[in-house]
Amino acid sequence: MDQLELYQSDSFNTTDTLWILISAALVFFMQAGFKVLETGLVKSEHRSGIGIKNLMDWVAGSLAFFLIGFGLMFGTSAGGFIGTSFFFGNDLEPGYSLVFFIFQLAFAGTALTIVSGAMSGRTALAPYFIASLFTAVLIYPIFGHWAWGNLLNEDNQPWLAGLGFMDFAGSTVVHSVGAWVGLVGIWMVGPRLGRFTSKGTLIPVKASDYAYSVLGVMILWLGWWGFNGGSALAFDTSVPLIILNTNLAAAGACFSAYLHAKIFQKNQDLIEKIIGGSLTGLVAITACCNVVSPISSLIIGLLAGIIHNISYIIISEKWKLDDPVGAIPVHGFGGVFGTLCVALFGKEELLMHGRGTQLVVQIFGVIVCFVFTVGVSYLIFLLIKSTIGLRLSPNEEVEGAIFGAHTQAPELDQLPEQTVSQVSVRVGERAYNLFKVDEYLNLPRETRINLIKSEGVQYLDDSGNVVPTLKAVRYLSGIIEEQRDKSTSSVDLVELSFYKEKMDMIGNMQDVLLGEEHSINSVFEDSFIILKPKGKVSSDFYWHGKEKGYSIAIAATSQDPDISSAFITALTISQLNEIVGIKKILPPEKVLEILDQKLTMALGQSKADEEVRKGVEIGMLLVDTVRRRVYYSGSGSGVKLYAKKLDSILTEFKGLDVPLGMSGKAQKKFERVKIDYSKGDAFFLCTEGFPNQLNESGKRYSTTKFRVLLEKSAGKSMADQKMNITTELENWKGKEDQTEDILVMGIKP
Repeated sequence: MDQLELYQSDSFNTTDTLWILISAALVFFMQAGFKVLETGLVKSEHRSGIGIKNLMDWVAGSLAFFLIGFGLMFGTSAGGFIGTSFFFGNDLEPGYSLVFFIFQLAFAGTALTIVSGAMSGRTALAPYFIASLFTAVLIYPIFGHWAWGNLLNEDNQPWLAGLGFMDFAGSTVVHSVGAWVGLVGIWMVGPRLGRFTSKGTLIPVKASDYAYSVLGVMILWLGWWGFNGGSALAFDTSVPLIILNTNLAAAGACFSAYLHAKIFQKNQDLIEKIIGGSLTGLVAITACCNVVSPISSLIIGLLAGIIHNISYIIISEKWKLDDPVGAIPVHGFGGVFGTLCVALFGKEELLMHGRGTQLVVQIFGVIVCFVFTVGVSYLIFLLIKSTIGLRLSPNEEVEGAIFGAHTQAPELDQLPEQTVSQVSVRVGERAYNLFKVDEYLNLPRETRINLIKSEGVQYLDDSGNVVPTLKAVRYLSGIIEEQRDKSTSSVDLVELSFYKEKMDMIGNMQDVLLGEEHSINSVFEDSFIILKPKGKVSSDFYWHGKEKGYSIAIAATSQDPDISSAFITALTISQLNEIVGIKKILPPEKVLEILDQKLTMALGQSKADEEVRKGVEIGMLLVDTVRRRVYYSGSGSGVKLYAKKLDSILTEFKGLDVPLGMSGKAQKKFERVKIDYSKGDAFFLCTEGFPNQLNESGKRYSTTKFRVLLEKSAGKSMADQKMNITTELENWKGKEDQTEDILVMGIKP
């Protein structure tokens, strides 16, 4: 055995070295704990972003800390301010120094992960990754050298440690550093969309999964045993006491946070405060767990829980900062409190100075950390913000984009079909069965109707989420038709009539199917719908939705005196929900082709009927907001698309001059029109109702006049345009009864 092998053997076969390595593994496992904790606290759209940023934290930390950060933090000291050796892994001897590096690498990763939680939900990955690199290379190692620079090389004399500053496992060095970087980050990037009103009122945001977050707390709690216990850098009699103190502080903080929130804060954000209180206790005990008694640890925890709850309110409601996971109260305020507890609760014989002097030194160290970290991180974030930017775009933020570049919707011809999958049926007071959709639809119709009457059925999506009743109404008949492979008749729609408060009026059924006019604003922010039936039931109707990153608007009309307009509405909408909402078929020409086939079977029009042009006239507008492009396809002359670009006149687009649902020998060939648009361009889907409306003199409004009306108002907001069009209609018809069903849809993508 040569000398190197002998050194390695002596080093790795020691209890102390093995304990440090185990502790390093526990601290690394805290990365998973942070991921689980933060993922459960953010909105569901941002879960993937949190996960990937936690992973990239470790990547950034591993690379930057190995290449530069470890050397700046623990290398040979230059005047007590900065390390000058160990760069690029040089001079790291096999054995203890490598294990020490791994342990400290896990600590560096913890500091970085704190930032990801604080800035989650609106920060792009690239700028965040750059900020993590700077933190791992400069901020954490340099301040870490000032406080811990002599842990590996006892000959080093770091200036802050030389003053007697004590921070055993990093309440300030790790946690406050991460918190202050995060504080600057959330101030620079701004709050998530919808977090505050224009007057600064806080709007609650629903967490995606509290149970997931509680699991994260438990993982972190376990990892903290290695975080604090491993900081002894040896497995001696102090380790069990350190772990006991850690556990007591966390338990005390959780208990006091719960009671304080329940009694003094009216249960506001109770779960967040229980979770955050536990972690604040863990952060607070980190600086002093080696110098305090178990009773003192419990007191520290009890105080930490209350400090967390108060600072939680200060951050969100007083300072108006958006901290989705509560990182600043936990790691910032908790870290400061824990650092001061060294002097306040530590056994005096274990302190570097008398209690009073030690408290002054601890306060000074906290201030130095805050000033240095905030100053450097401000410059870093300012540089990033002024070059590549910090935030995601609004669309990316709402949809939970991960990489800072919007994940573009796939091209239309590449979209896969999808199916909805299961139905929950109540078979007893607390007993349920789960059916696949085809199994459920194979039940006798009478059975299904009885289940609907008794509210014993719920439709579920692929993830098990309950599909809203209105959406179930829309696609139920389409599912029935697809499963049975036959035309949908009015008998098939009997089931629909029992939805939505067991409607018995067909007009009410149409209202439910269409929904409120303003619901289009959830698809197109600047848009409007004007639907004015001349009677109780309108032959004009609409549909809209968002699928696969595309926004969709459809206007339609039917003029068939032999078939109820409400039935046509229900039939067409149910088919659209099947084709678009369930199967995710989006190319407009393909949607109309399939819809035409289904309506033709359902309506069963004869050759003689073709002469009177019965059927559904329809226009479908599909908007790709990322590529700034719209696609249009239509059928029948009763619906038209008007496009008003800022630099041109109003343009009219027509579809195939044959309604849907008409059989014939000639196969219909629907075409897709592509229109590129710019910000401010407007699109209008309209039926012929308004141009055909009569006034008191019996005169039609005319298509020409209607085009002029749209063109003149196109530059205004959609709300103003809706008011202008509605006012013009009322002025035109005067006391004349409404002679036409009227539908106008306006959209500014």
